[in-house]
Amino acid sequence: MSEMSVDRRGFLKGALAAGALAAGGAMAAGCAAPAASGDARDDDLSGTGPSSGNPEGYVGDGFDWLGAKPEIVDDEIVSTIDADVVICGSGHAGMGCAVMATEGGKKVVVIDKAPSMENHHFVGGEFGNFNSEFLKSRGFGDYDLGEIVSELCIRGGNRVNANLIRAYVENSGPALDKILEKIPADDEILSEEQLTVHVAYGHPTGADYPIVSGGYKTWAGDTQFWGPYNDQPVDGVASFSTITKAWNYSIQAMEELGAQWFWNHEALVCEQDESGKVTGVIAKGPDGYVRFNAADAVVLATGGFEANPEMCWSLITEIPEWNERNGVTRDAFIENAMSMTTNDGAGHKMGCWAGGFIEEHPRSTMDMGGGGGGPWGHSPFLVLNAEGNRFMNEASAVAYSPLSRRQPIGVMACVTDSKWLQTVQHASVDHGCPNYTRPQYYDDLVTDMEAVVPAGAEGAGVRSACITERNLSTVYGAETLEDALRYAGYAEEAIPQCVESVKRYNELCYAGRDADFGKDADCMIPVDEPPYYVAPSRNDGTQTMVMVTLCGLTTDDNMNVIGKNYERIENLYAIGNCLGGRWGNNYSTPTGGASIGMAGTHGYVLGKYLAEKE
Repeated sequence: MSEMSVDRRGFLKGALAAGALAAGGAMAAGCAAPAASGDARDDDLSGTGPSSGNPEGYVGDGFDWLGAKPEIVDDEIVSTIDADVVICGSGHAGMGCAVMATEGGKKVVVIDKAPSMENHHFVGGEFGNFNSEFLKSRGFGDYDLGEIVSELCIRGGNRVNANLIRAYVENSGPALDKILEKIPADDEILSEEQLTVHVAYGHPTGADYPIVSGGYKTWAGDTQFWGPYNDQPVDGVASFSTITKAWNYSIQAMEELGAQWFWNHEALVCEQDESGKVTGVIAKGPDGYVRFNAADAVVLATGGFEANPEMCWSLITEIPEWNERNGVTRDAFIENAMSMTTNDGAGHKMGCWAGGFIEEHPRSTMDMGGGGGGPWGHSPFLVLNAEGNRFMNEASAVAYSPLSRRQPIGVMACVTDSKWLQTVQHASVDHGCPNYTRPQYYDDLVTDMEAVVPAGAEGAGVRSACITERNLSTVYGAETLEDALRYAGYAEEAIPQCVESVKRYNELCYAGRDADFGKDADCMIPVDEPPYYVAPSRNDGTQTMVMVTLCGLTTDDNMNVIGKNYERIENLYAIGNCLGGRWGNNYSTPTGGASIGMAGTHGYVLGKYLAEKE
């Protein structure tokens, strides 16, 4: 499915302006439970199914987010297409699968709801990978892949399928190299300026990794498809991604080998024979319904369900609980929703109607909120909550979001002083951390920060050093800590406690040991040399943004969708954000770009598997 309805910079600008919820779209109504594959049990699952209002297999709020399976009769079919492999969705995952299955000799058909290749855009601009030939050519590798597998499992709370994690880590390098080999050698995409690797300050070679920060390991593996640097943002972006152009070379190459893309077609429902085997897909095109027969496989690669607020509310359990406890009702959440994609859970529903299940709670999202805001991303700055208290080990990028949401509601801020750049330089390469690939970003920080103190109570906008988008963050500065806190929005009654917390933090810094939260000693930089800087955000006690959902259908190790009693649904596969078992508790990565890298790699692995399928 097409992954973009609002481009990323437009989405971010809209979200910042309106405080909008990143989920939107609509879904079909209905009450039918999904069909089962294999021998169904006689007993209903307790507390689920039509009697409770929830789809079978789910405990929730009594709302049937799944709806009835579409029924399309033969008379409505206007044409039939035969293929070996039918891929629903042409995002990063679908592309990886299409390339490998096509090169392996399969007749491949790809269905996508974007109007055309020219109107199809790939989300993001990075590809997290390990030990690719490209990374090695830049001096990064060979890494211990088993160590990286272990780190991903730990970050996911071991609520993952470790073999799917291993498939990603071991194959991500070849998957990236496969993308790059389709790009003409003289294309500027491949230039050293535009094809870069996310590194940490002072860690320019592979021998410097892993970095251990806040108890978590990170590696330089984030390959970034960046365009030329712009000194000032253009519509909020300083470096437009070239990843769409890169993937389009693969589309053209696969079409030359016989693969077919059916643009402006939306996959609706899988077809199955009497045994439950999936035999194809029915999609809706500009002229009506089209039957796509699949001899070997139907692959669900339609992305997540972030554009379906009903599914988000019912399935991402934290959303209703955080919101309802803070006065945001389900109706209000849905009414105010918007999305950076058009991904509405179509593939998840198709899999459930065929007899599969979305993985159980916790169901992960790409939740990047939390911390004190600021242009530095997840750097190890001292962070204070609305009551002026420190509450975390700030060197742990993983901890920012979940710990921040569990704080008193109100302003929350990074607090620093004239040594702010030293703290930025101690960040790791977790997703959301500052990026030293382009030292110019650090120069821009210095330039912008020079305007902060003169701006007084108004604060000054400082360009982000974290991602290609250079959205401004307002930073406040003053010669006294109290004034900087006041400018940033702290209540007068909270300022004395803020000062006490800074005093306690400084004592720990000079002692050389964080006896409170165990922060890494090299990150314990005192806040005691004016001017002082405060970069605020707000903790409103709600989960107001779902950038991307990361929970998918339960599968076996080959990404074959499974139903009741671990019965495999023959010929049905899931990849990308339709695939479960990948992230566990939340989106936490040992390198940036891991969501896209994992999607493209699982597609690559599945495409190879299907190419060898008899």
